[in-house]
Amino acid sequence: MLKRTETIIISLLLVAALIFSACGKDTELTAEPKGTDVVASIGDETITYSLYKAAFESYYQYMEMLGNTISSEQELNEYQDMILEYLLMDMLAIYNAEQDGFVLSEEKRAEAIAQAETELQDVYDAYMEYAESDYQEDPSKTVQEYFDEYISELSEYYVGEKLDFAGYSERYIDETIRSYVIEAYKESVCVSFDVSETDIVNWYAEINDSDRRAYSTNPEQFKFDQEYFEKYFGTSDEAYPVTYVPEGYSRIMDIVVYPSGTLSDEYKSKQSRMKAIYDEFSELAFEDALSGSSNNSELISSLIEEYRRLDQECRDMYDDYIRDARAKIDMAFEELENGADFADVMMRYSENDVVVGSETAAGCAAFQTKGQIISLEYECQLDWSDTVKEIFSMLAIGEYSRVFTDDDGSLHIIKYVSDIAPGDIPLDDVREAVTYFVKADSNEEKWDELMQVWLDDPNIVRNMPIVRYLGKDMISEN
Repeated sequence: MLKRTETIIISLLLVAALIFSACGKDTELTAEPKGTDVVASIGDETITYSLYKAAFESYYQYMEMLGNTISSEQELNEYQDMILEYLLMDMLAIYNAEQDGFVLSEEKRAEAIAQAETELQDVYDAYMEYAESDYQEDPSKTVQEYFDEYISELSEYYVGEKLDFAGYSERYIDETIRSYVIEAYKESVCVSFDVSETDIVNWYAEINDSDRRAYSTNPEQFKFDQEYFEKYFGTSDEAYPVTYVPEGYSRIMDIVVYPSGTLSDEYKSKQSRMKAIYDEFSELAFEDALSGSSNNSELISSLIEEYRRLDQECRDMYDDYIRDARAKIDMAFEELENGADFADVMMRYSENDVVVGSETAAGCAAFQTKGQIISLEYECQLDWSDTVKEIFSMLAIGEYSRVFTDDDGSLHIIKYVSDIAPGDIPLDDVREAVTYFVKADSNEEKWDELMQVWLDDPNIVRNMPIVRYLGKDMISEN
């Protein structure tokens, strides 16, 4: 078997064989099937023993990590049936997509290929590293020969055939495309599934009750939950709408500019020396005060002179370090003083990519129009610094601050935008998000119902002797 296979994170449960002949026997098997033997089929779609075995062993390892084992033949049969059904559902989705004439878009196809190629590069890099390590230990084979052996064993385990990297890559890309077909077909089918107003109202009520209870004991969690929703709704299944607001929250807009580069080692050395001078001065001054003498006055005077010199040098170096950032944020402040809209200036000057966006991702629309969340009453996850909170506490709604330096050296101008009204967030204010999650739940339920219909298709051929062969030794081991 492969060395260190368990350490590679590879989504290889997508890998399935193409078309192979089925075993067709109804008697109990006495020898392990070939990797290309067919466990189940419908039309031209098949599930091979190699894929069934890979899924069987992979999920069982997960079960063992949770402390679960198989202790009877009945439990083994139930486990075998579960793995088979899991694989059948993917096969049936592909089969019915073909029956319906569904075709994956060129955009999604290109996305699938790009994902597969990225993952294949990871596979190549990992196994080539192992091959090079093996060659260092034993140069009787070339690095390429070691690598080819790894890929041959890998492909035989998952595909049922010994392939070189090119052949393995071709299969991997094909199966990644098939996985995209499954998701896209499922999405197209679920478009026709409707949700009722009753379902929407009930889902909102349940979440609202949960939010009320959660924030009554942990109000500081609101900031993280609400901002996570605003940043990731539509892209993360965990970005649920918040339906209740505890007291004590406001919103601010923030223009932030970061100095470029880093402070030099010379600057850090001078800062370190200044600290040492301070400590030495304190000790000498205390010694003279305690003794009532001025024995250390000359040395103290020398230390003060050195400290002042180093302090000025550090100030000059720091001014050089922040010169460009200071000039940029001063320009932003000047525009604000001349009557420019704060949000507009923020979008043009601020360097917070989460808010304004970047070349690869859009910024958070809620932060751009409503501002980010802040509270003086709670210490929250991903919170503002004490400096920002102190500046905020001195502002009134509608006011903005002067330029100030935060604890990390960044330069800021903040505006107090509004207070967030405590209490329930009306359903209509979050209807889009609530409907999204209700429909997602409904889609899963109705898709599962449709899948159960498909699983009863009389055209499905299940080779149960092969299904029952795997795992017989588990019962005796337990």
